[in-house]
Amino acid sequence: MTITNSNTGRDAPFRVIIVGAGVAGLVLAHALEKASIDFILLDKGIVAPPWGTSITIHPHGCRILHQIDCLDTVSALCSPMGLFFQRDQSGKEFLSQGFFDAIARRTGYTTLTLERRAYLQVLYDKLPDKSKVVEHARVENIIEEDGIVRVILGDGTEQVGDLVVGADGVHSKVRELLWKNANEAIPGFISAVEKRSMRTTYNALIAFAPMQAGLGKYDMHCVSNDKFSFLILCQPETIFFVAHCKLPDDKQCRWPNRARYTQEDMDNLATKLADYPVSESLLFGELWRNRTRAHLVSLEEGVLDHWFFGRTVLAGDSVHKVTPNAAFGGSTAMESAVALANVIHHAVNLHPNKKPSDVEMKTALTSYQASRLARVKEIFNVSWMLTRLQAYDGWLFYFIQRWVMPVIGLDFVAKQVAQTCSEAPKLNYVQFAEERGTLGWKEGKDAIKYQAAANRKKIIAWHGPSGAERVFPVMFGGILLVTSTVLWLSGWNTASIHSAYLSIM
Repeated sequence: MTITNSNTGRDAPFRVIIVGAGVAGLVLAHALEKASIDFILLDKGIVAPPWGTSITIHPHGCRILHQIDCLDTVSALCSPMGLFFQRDQSGKEFLSQGFFDAIARRTGYTTLTLERRAYLQVLYDKLPDKSKVVEHARVENIIEEDGIVRVILGDGTEQVGDLVVGADGVHSKVRELLWKNANEAIPGFISAVEKRSMRTTYNALIAFAPMQAGLGKYDMHCVSNDKFSFLILCQPETIFFVAHCKLPDDKQCRWPNRARYTQEDMDNLATKLADYPVSESLLFGELWRNRTRAHLVSLEEGVLDHWFFGRTVLAGDSVHKVTPNAAFGGSTAMESAVALANVIHHAVNLHPNKKPSDVEMKTALTSYQASRLARVKEIFNVSWMLTRLQAYDGWLFYFIQRWVMPVIGLDFVAKQVAQTCSEAPKLNYVQFAEERGTLGWKEGKDAIKYQAAANRKKIIAWHGPSGAERVFPVMFGGILLVTSTVLWLSGWNTASIHSAYLSIM
């Protein structure tokens, strides 16, 4: 077996092996570059592959791009988003606002939407040393021994380092190997319940097309229907559009099962949706006929409880996966990359002439997980809820989306989105002239104060012996969800309420 890089010497620099050249992996590479920490980035395919459609970067993601010197280049590829329209089954508008301007005023950064491939290409192009990115490098095994980690690749070579980061997406090979190694070392450490927590309840028909008459050049449109919704993101020359569709019960699945789709599946779904309006003057079928690229994909949802074991750690979709309705997936992956880089930087700098010990790495990775878990679960809850609201997934969700939302107004939602953005981490060791809106940023001491205030607002509940929140019987599930939704939109912390709803419905 060929050892591509030997990192076993005591005097060798600390080295991170990143697996996956997606959003999390490329942002982590930039973050480590800023920290002068050695890394290698492996991907089983190629960087910026020609599939997928759009990615939306919220203001806190833009702040991270600012830190890693990519914001100007990314911004040049797209235009800031403008109005947000909520529409009913007929395509008729029932709510609209300058949603993204309201968020920008509060945060200092705008919201960007562009082709995902173009975004990844920028992140790759801006890396100073392209030799640290290796394509067609499929991971087969991870072996930890004597304070180092060996990553065995499909071609028989191996990479040796001090930490492996699985940023290889929702179908992560690194996660699978982490689970195997953890349960071999400590039987039962990763439970079957946790493995099955990644579930697929919806799929999505994703595509893009040239700009069409009847849609504003900078606008977002959400069109609600019975068990499905359309999301349309407009740029001056391109429309990114998504149909989120709830799957029949017999088509829903959990890990290790995986939904796979054929061209025929995609065509059949598009035919079923063709006659539905996406605005007062445009049908979905018209968008579909003008598509330039399209895919039918499953929408996995879940947040794992264990983010690391030994010297293997997960980041991005491999450990937290949300539905795209709230467009938090990309920015949340960037957050986790930044949070992980912060703890790595701290651990590496504990001793000038000595690499972190196993104990010190465990402390660092424990801190990373602890700093992320509650926030990611809250973002998951919001995304979970929004998907079902927009798809009228039952009478209660229909009532909230169609009748409560217009009363609350989108400015309240914009305020809450901005609040969520304001609590995001940044790179602690990179100085820059950040933009600030009326809300400011709440990391550090401000974040601690804010979290204490948020905790005082928590309503509900008591805890069962297993730590799961136990509240009201099933007959009150609907009331609980209404309360959760209204309170979240008003700025309350609702993680306990939503967890309770999931446990009883």
